[in-house]
Amino acid sequence: MENKKWAPSQEENLEVITSVYESITEELSKLQKKTGCPDSFIYNFIGNIQNEWHPESCHSIVRNKKRNN
Repeated sequence: MENKKWAPSQEENLEVITSVYESITEELSKLQKKTGCPDSFIYNFIGNIQNEWHPESCHSIVRNKKRNN
């Protein structure tokens, strides 16, 4: 279900996308404060999550199959 032409609407950008971005940033700040981990750990941590959302990853393929069923 990959659509390379998809783009969020201005409303989505101002509402849900901004909200999720702020939530993720807040949670990462909490993680760093509780563990004392360096920015490099957070950077690699986000990279691992990003890899799970790559269109050709096993995680992405399974998500899309579930969505289409």
